[in-house]
Amino acid sequence: MWFKSKSPYEGITPDWDWSNLAPLSLDDEDLVQVPWLKYYKEIYSKKQIVLHHTVSGPGIDGDLETWKKFTDHIATCVIIGRDGKINQLFSSKYWGWHLGCGRKDLDSQSIAVELDSWGQLEERGGDFYTVYGTKVEVPVTHYPQGFRGEQNFESYTYKQLKSLGELILLWNKTYNIPLKYNQDMWEVSPKALGGTPGVWTHVSYRPYPQKFDCHPDPNLIALLKNLFLFWGCIVS
Repeated sequence: MWFKSKSPYEGITPDWDWSNLAPLSLDDEDLVQVPWLKYYKEIYSKKQIVLHHTVSGPGIDGDLETWKKFTDHIATCVIIGRDGKINQLFSSKYWGWHLGCGRKDLDSQSIAVELDSWGQLEERGGDFYTVYGTKVEVPVTHYPQGFRGEQNFESYTYKQLKSLGELILLWNKTYNIPLKYNQDMWEVSPKALGGTPGVWTHVSYRPYPQKFDCHPDPNLIALLKNLFLFWGCIVS
């Protein structure tokens, strides 16, 4: 199951409604605490939220095993499963390396969140294959003009984006991180690299072909725009 969009800003799923989102409650049943020690228990003010995706299958075990191999504490605050489950590795007030820029000022003052996803996919004979060569049957977002040299990516799910929206609203309330949609977030952005507060993606900091996350899924863009539309002018 997949859809074609003429541009990264079309192809929105009509019945995905973001108008009723609210900041995540800390006793939400989808919030799961994951035992994890490889992070820095140092408190910094938070200015940015950075969206990533994992390039992996369902579950977080493989992601954690990969991060354990590094000497440095590489991790994101949360990993959101395709089912919307929010796996929290550590409090958002702490930090871990996640950008790969070698800039502690950016990593320590940002909150990183991963969306469980296979990422870019190769189409062969009508079937789709991951970067590992595995054939998968997943919803696919197609970019006819390509995004960072790739035309097909696994689509983010409704439950994932719903949980993401609730988290962004929580962090906006907690740290006053702006909700305004950044049009330049889909390529390397001088504003993101300069520490401008807001919501960004990994590709806002890293050039092609180093990173492909997140891709500009039309439903993700719709979510981010609607967060500002419905919540951007609300004063906590």
